[in-house]
Amino acid sequence: MTLFPRIVELLEAQGAEDVLVFGGGIIPEADIAQLKQRGVAEIFTPGATMASITEWLEKTLDERESQTQSEGTR
Repeated sequence: MTLFPRIVELLEAQGAEDVLVFGGGIIPEADIAQLKQRGVAEIFTPGATMASITEWLEKTLDERESQTQSEGTR
């Protein structure tokens, strides 16, 4: 609840709101919801596989790219 929100804050201050912030570790479930509300895209807890993380990342980046392309055609 200290580092992730600070990273999001510093990125926003630099105009880098488009940077995807995600991470992992031993983080209480209640904190995960709050971190997401503060701009953290995803938190992976112990036991998350590298495959599940890369699948999430690929899907999320693909969705962002599609959204950006559709906004560009408006």
